[in-house]
Amino acid sequence: APHSPPAVTAGFFMTCTVAPFDMIRTRLMNQPADAKIYNNAIDCMIKIATNEGPLTFWRGFLPIWSRFAPTTTLQLVIFEQLRGIMG
Repeated sequence: APHSPPAVTAGFFMTCTVAPFDMIRTRLMNQPADAKIYNNAIDCMIKIATNEGPLTFWRGFLPIWSRFAPTTTLQLVIFEQLRGIMG
């Protein structure tokens, strides 16, 4: 399919933008209920950037990308096929 490389690239850039939010969400969800580490998403973002460095937001990038790339590729290729069929 000629649209596969652009679709994989789209998945890459989608992962670049989603990974930091995924990290924050995961940290907030996994903190103990009785001893909260973070007050909210902004507090979590600041503490991660300050204590662990900004690159921490993209930790686990490859597993996230390997999850998004096939999905994005299929979506864009199917969309193009349907567009061709339906005119």
